[in-house]
Amino acid sequence: MTHATLYNMFVESGFGQYLENIGGMLYQTILALAKMIPSLFPVLLLLLISASQCSATLQHKQPDLIEKSCSIIAGYEDCVRILRSDRRAIKATNVKELAYIILDLCIANATVTLGEVPKLREKYKKDGKIEKALRRCAVEYKKATKVYFRKAVEQLGKKSYLEAQNLAHIGGALGTSCEQEFYFQAPEFSPLWPRNHDLAVLGTVAEGIVSLLRLKKS
Repeated sequence: MTHATLYNMFVESGFGQYLENIGGMLYQTILALAKMIPSLFPVLLLLLISASQCSATLQHKQPDLIEKSCSIIAGYEDCVRILRSDRRAIKATNVKELAYIILDLCIANATVTLGEVPKLREKYKKDGKIEKALRRCAVEYKKATKVYFRKAVEQLGKKSYLEAQNLAHIGGALGTSCEQEFYFQAPEFSPLWPRNHDLAVLGTVAEGIVSLLRLKKS
């Protein structure tokens, strides 16, 4: 079978029409080249199939629950990054599951930080300003862990979404509040800066995800 015959059979086939629908201009360009140089047709056909498969994959890829949810709240990139880091969130089937997961991450973050504070106080015990800021931060993180985020989870279970949203907001804001202690006491250095930043971001994402439940409820 000659290349020219193969070319004609392909053009007349249903598969050719399928690739044309997906490949568009690329399909027309490759067929034009194949018509001028029939011997190139097998190579060009493989190129077209490969390109069409990529195009079809992109066309059929739909945003998942995480992308859809994060796209309509503040901090899209942080939201996607945080939720994709947790396998539970990847397997979640609804927004409420995401809300429970992000609040759980907030509690975990604040709990770990609270456990680090005594070590830091010992390390900086000779620096009165930093030690004082750390003492105040311990109070803030205890409230974030034991009060605000845990109460947010409780309100989520009661479908009191506005209350849960407000509690998540306050819990996250305590990270910023802790950081301000260092600004006032020891503006040159904050040993908790990365963790304070993380808690503030987590709180913002949690507030946003919970707010989506209010939208669905209305």
